[in-house]
Amino acid sequence: MSRPMETLEQRRFTVEEYHRMGEAGILAPGERVELIRGVIREMSPKRRKHVVAATKAFRVLDKALEGRATVYLEAPLGLEDLDSEPEPDIVVCSNPDVESYGTPETKALLVIELADSSLRYDMTEKAALYADARVPEYWVVNLVDRMLEVYRGPQNGAYETRLRVPCGSQVSPEAWPDVAFDVSSFFPNER
Repeated sequence: MSRPMETLEQRRFTVEEYHRMGEAGILAPGERVELIRGVIREMSPKRRKHVVAATKAFRVLDKALEGRATVYLEAPLGLEDLDSEPEPDIVVCSNPDVESYGTPETKALLVIELADSSLRYDMTEKAALYADARVPEYWVVNLVDRMLEVYRGPQNGAYETRLRVPCGSQVSPEAWPDVAFDVSSFFPNER
């Protein structure tokens, strides 16, 4: 006679509990983790290609949106209602005052993840999380295929539109349609 399999529940955490773990030293300073839907997840290690791409994308966006928005590199994005605090590679916020980060008058209008080993995760779980949080636009700099994955129109936990924009093409964020970027400027030079 076989025994029924036990189902074990996971202990999920709130953003506040996650912060307290950091303050108490349970999470080591500099430990590469983020809170996603109540679960503490290890983040992928950053390789050279990722670091170069993130720096290039940050510089291009920061220069183009100066005085109109603030671009943050690796900033925690508090999504308390979803028990989440991801740390996207780039967050572009509506308020050009850098001191306004994390205040109610500042909204993330564009979130960008750079992905190689985390590509599937960023295009599925992270996309669903940002859609649930109603982030209007989400980009994945797909370092594997050298393609920009553009997600727009969050509805019911998913994005209505997904565009694949190749290197050499232009892309404009919905919040700043008058600003166009060459997708190639987000990628490291091929070696």
